[in-house]
Amino acid sequence: MSEIRADTAVEPIAEIRLERVNADKTRLDTGSETAYHVYFELSGHPPPEWRSIFERERKATNPTYEADIDGAFLVLHCQLDEVAATALPVLKTIIAATNDAYRQYAQKEAMALGHRQDVWKQERKDVDAMSQSLHFD
Repeated sequence: MSEIRADTAVEPIAEIRLERVNADKTRLDTGSETAYHVYFELSGHPPPEWRSIFERERKATNPTYEADIDGAFLVLHCQLDEVAATALPVLKTIIAATNDAYRQYAQKEAMALGHRQDVWKQERKDVDAMSQSLHFD
């Protein structure tokens, strides 16, 4: 078994939250008269696995809303009059579910990493014991 690398650990993050709408970035979708790209600022840059979980949760919870993660922004594609009444509550639910699922994923990965490290340490002990038991004349 090779040495366990530190970069194999899951990136720990605080829960991702919606902070505010970025009115400067929010704009009318090209070619549409009613649909907007509504930019919500997130509390941080979610790691790739969080983004994957978010997409899965979005599709399972409410596939009618298209939303993408763009750096530290969540970009919602909808009409402006839908944001407050329906979209924001749905997004909050999806983000809460994503945070829960990511937390479980991170805990599972941390346990797996700990196990791999334990196996690697035992392997090193076994190799050291073998090497010390040899006598060369």
